[in-house]
Amino acid sequence: MKTRLTEAHLTPAALVSHTMIRIQGEQDGDLAVYHACSPNARLRLQWGGILMTMLNAQACQGVLEGFSAARAAMTLIPRQIPAPAPAAADPFALPTVAIDWTRRPAYAVVPRQELSRDRKRQLKWLDLHMGPVTFQILDQAGCIGAVEILQAAHHTATSVFLDGPEHAQDPGEKDYTPPPNT
Repeated sequence: MKTRLTEAHLTPAALVSHTMIRIQGEQDGDLAVYHACSPNARLRLQWGGILMTMLNAQACQGVLEGFSAARAAMTLIPRQIPAPAPAAADPFALPTVAIDWTRRPAYAVVPRQELSRDRKRQLKWLDLHMGPVTFQILDQAGCIGAVEILQAAHHTATSVFLDGPEHAQDPGEKDYTPPPNT
């Protein structure tokens, strides 16, 4: 048996520079924590085709902050749109986007609308831009579900990360003040 040797490269063979994720309807999530209360702590959040790994409470609070800002603008989008066609029965065959959040992301919420392909109705959604990821929030149910999942993740993050106490304030609260840019 032969083993193929490859030379060591400093740069990866490929790099995903931007991706779009659509969020709609009810959301279900799963949280897992690894190495709690240590410098190597990780919080894994999985919902739908999204696998997020939070490396600190600052990142978790920042992602929740972006979705909370989108929630404030969600009156512009439909309450709930029909569910897409069911995915494959095998959960391991679903397309997944894996994101490692290393710090608080910058974000922008942009209301969008365009005419449908049949030109009979106006389609409305929110784009939540967060660095290399754009979340297309298609309905209010999806936005509310995503915020609930991220609030649970943030609540957990404040207990398991060493920087948790510094980032314990919930961005969904009325008295929330974002931390200064560092």
